[in-house]
Amino acid sequence: MPDTIPDIAIDTVSLHVLKDTVLHLSDSIRIGFSSFEYIPTDSSRLFFDVAIPAGVGQPGQLAEGFSGTLLPFSPTIQSVFSLLFTLCFVVAAFWFNREGPTLAANFRNIFSGGVRNRTIFKEEITATALWSEFFLIFQTVLILTIVSFTFFWDKGISGLSLMEMMLLFLATFLGILLFLAIKYLVYRLIDYIFIEWRLGEWTGKYFRIVELLGVLMFVPAMFFVFVPEFSKVVLFLLIIIFFIIMCVVFWNLLNVFAKNNVGLLNYFLYLCAIEIVPFFLIYKGVFFLVNIAGN
Repeated sequence: MPDTIPDIAIDTVSLHVLKDTVLHLSDSIRIGFSSFEYIPTDSSRLFFDVAIPAGVGQPGQLAEGFSGTLLPFSPTIQSVFSLLFTLCFVVAAFWFNREGPTLAANFRNIFSGGVRNRTIFKEEITATALWSEFFLIFQTVLILTIVSFTFFWDKGISGLSLMEMMLLFLATFLGILLFLAIKYLVYRLIDYIFIEWRLGEWTGKYFRIVELLGVLMFVPAMFFVFVPEFSKVVLFLLIIIFFIIMCVVFWNLLNVFAKNNVGLLNYFLYLCAIEIVPFFLIYKGVFFLVNIAGN
């Protein structure tokens, strides 16, 4: 009977030689991928064995490339400022969602040269529009207070107790609010005494400029407070915004005086007495109070 089982070639190489060949191939594979880096492990093969550079992990020291400037405030003040900025953003978003067209028209009216749309005027006297404008004025006063508090922090405020800081913050807020209230009364008084100047409409436009100031300062103020590495650059930007707003004030007043045929001499006297001198007095007074608090 013929044998139907084919002959199977048997490898004549010994097992010992095969073992050496396999080990040699495995070494070749490992050498071929030697260009890749891997993280070594410790003797237990369970944890990574990474050498930590000297100084890392010690108090007050950071690895090279990750150094930064710590915020000067305590965690409590940082949390309060974060909460205030968040609340302002949420409430402002709500009012812009409700009264966005009216508020945008008010801001455009600042640069319109005195031309006022009667339809927009009717929309502005609604209760929601008034409340939105009150909030924007409140936001401007709050942002100016936070920026002033941050600017004078290392000039005497940091040495105060928490209660004294709260009282100083509240006093600054009320002081700025009182300044705006006095300006409103002065505008009304001048409009009553010098009827031919017709500054009644200017009063409402001035406070819309104040609202615009708070909107423009919101993001730079956040960087000024929470990113001390760029505080000098952001402070310079805030000063530029303030001077731009003052130029808008001067330009609108010039339109009012020119439209009502008031002389340029009265215009310059008005600017010096009502718009410029008060800021110098406030600047000197604030530095005087801060020096007293620091001593």
